[in-house]
Amino acid sequence: MMALDLDPGRAALGNPRLIAAIVAEMDGGAIPFQRFMELALYHPEHGYYRKRGRIGRQGDFLTSPVIHPMFGWAVAGWCREVWERLGRPSPFTIFEPGAGEGHLARAVLDWAEGRDPAFAAVVRYVAIEPNSPGDDPRVSWQAPPVAPADAGVVVANELFDAFPVRLFEGTPRGPVEVYVRWDGERFVEERGPVATIDDAPAEGRFEVNPAAYPAMTSLCGLVERGAVLVFDYGYPQEELWAPWRTQGTLLCFYRHTAHENPYIHVGEQDLTAHVNLSELLAAIDDAGMQAWGPVSQREFLYSIGLPGLVEAARGDLQEYFTRRRALEQLTDGAGLGRIRVIAGTRDIDGTPPGFEPLP
Repeated sequence: MMALDLDPGRAALGNPRLIAAIVAEMDGGAIPFQRFMELALYHPEHGYYRKRGRIGRQGDFLTSPVIHPMFGWAVAGWCREVWERLGRPSPFTIFEPGAGEGHLARAVLDWAEGRDPAFAAVVRYVAIEPNSPGDDPRVSWQAPPVAPADAGVVVANELFDAFPVRLFEGTPRGPVEVYVRWDGERFVEERGPVATIDDAPAEGRFEVNPAAYPAMTSLCGLVERGAVLVFDYGYPQEELWAPWRTQGTLLCFYRHTAHENPYIHVGEQDLTAHVNLSELLAAIDDAGMQAWGPVSQREFLYSIGLPGLVEAARGDLQEYFTRRRALEQLTDGAGLGRIRVIAGTRDIDGTPPGFEPLP
């Protein structure tokens, strides 16, 4: 019997072509974790977000739009209310950055066509998606930058938590940035120089998302009149950087399993970090919009009446139980229901739906 050397080498750590590209960029040295995360997710040929089939039961994670069209119907109803409060402008543009394969777009447009032909006739749906555009002919698939609109809504679902983050560790000297290098067999971390970060935690790991504030500012600039509606995992800064949160919020998702090692399954798993909601709300305010929230996705969906869609299906038991199960998933306080929802409005009177205090 002859035993062979079956060690897969770099393939054991993920996509070998992506790993080779990252190692080549390191050129014997180290790169900031932010750059490692950027390459792992967004490398133009081999990055994770170049893959299809990432989302769904056969992928790595679930998002609200793929659970059931009800989520999209809720978003559509919210957009229609904004349209009404603006005086029914035509055209009315719905922008969706990070639209993926178009699950949310399809549900929103189907609802508009089935519920209100007048609304459907004026809606222009722009999916801002450079990676994997869908094939719905009703949707204008565009890569950024895109031209702004006079009136409309910007809907961002789990956009910001996929931005590459700078990773830091608190030390007695101050926060030091985490760098990544290749030791010949695997990716390992090393510490960089001390950084100056206002209100940074004194101990433990934490993330900084440098693209979040400017991206939120850009989204607010897409509509002269209207709103932005953001769904994302996140906390206000005081909670995000709380002293007890010593490991930060960086998570990896591989085949519906969450773990904390970004250096395996490279290019084959999603990497996320919770968003600093204080920064996003400040960006909304600085852009001249009225900021609302945060509220939980559970609170938001209950407030705008999603349970009514479940009750409306009682005449069809199969659909009723399908919707009831979807509602449970969308509002699960340990899952999608803990997503936070924030909004910004401009030239709209009153509190937007979903942000009124629950009775």
